[in-house]
Amino acid sequence: MNKSTLKSNGDINSEPIKVQGCTDPGKIRSNNEDSFGSFIPTDINMREKYGSLFVISDGVGGSAAGEVASAEAVNVLLQEFYFGMYSERIPDRLRNAYQHTAVHIYDLACGTNPSLQNMKCTLSALLIRNDKFFISHVGDSKIFLIRKNKMVQLTKDHSLVGKLVRLGLISQEQARVHPNKNVLLKAIGDQPIMMADFYSGKVVPGDLFCLITDGILEHQTEEELKSFIEKDTSEEGLKSMISEMNNRGGYDNMTIMTVVVNNV
Repeated sequence: MNKSTLKSNGDINSEPIKVQGCTDPGKIRSNNEDSFGSFIPTDINMREKYGSLFVISDGVGGSAAGEVASAEAVNVLLQEFYFGMYSERIPDRLRNAYQHTAVHIYDLACGTNPSLQNMKCTLSALLIRNDKFFISHVGDSKIFLIRKNKMVQLTKDHSLVGKLVRLGLISQEQARVHPNKNVLLKAIGDQPIMMADFYSGKVVPGDLFCLITDGILEHQTEEELKSFIEKDTSEEGLKSMISEMNNRGGYDNMTIMTVVVNNV
């Protein structure tokens, strides 16, 4: 593994894609259970063959094990996708690398180390290859796409309130303050065979993808998030947004990664 290009908590800026990430523990929690990472191959042949991968994860449970789960999930998925012995067909390769990661976290959670038992995490991955994107996702971290001034959520929340919203039983506003808003229905570590959501679509120049953990929307609406990242996707801009969320309470860990596609 080339640690100069494969990073689990940092930023990489390379044309034709620019990525920026920022994470913060917030003002209430003592540790940060979020992790993120990305790999944009510097070799053009490798980039055209496998694409560029962006991953975000949020540890579940409010313990040190959640922090381990998220970091392990991000690192293992990045390494398995690029260096694992899987199909050269991109959708199958992403699915297989993702499944391997789920088994890895489950094995650790069921192992003999008591500090890791029952650990879980969310895991959302965005792969951009030429003019297509692929997403594999479990949990309530989110991936958005901003295109032509419209923002859409590309992932489905595997949470109790997410299901209630989809059923029309509560509104988005009610979901934000619901007493069970942190209850997940599915997470990495639940079981060895993980049926992850899988999505794909076309990429056009100017697309702005945004990957976040749920803490980013703890103190702001999706419209406010859209306004922040449309205005500034630099490291300073993302830190400024998180600083404002801390001013509003900072109740949860917060992680955001933006991916700007300049050309495909």
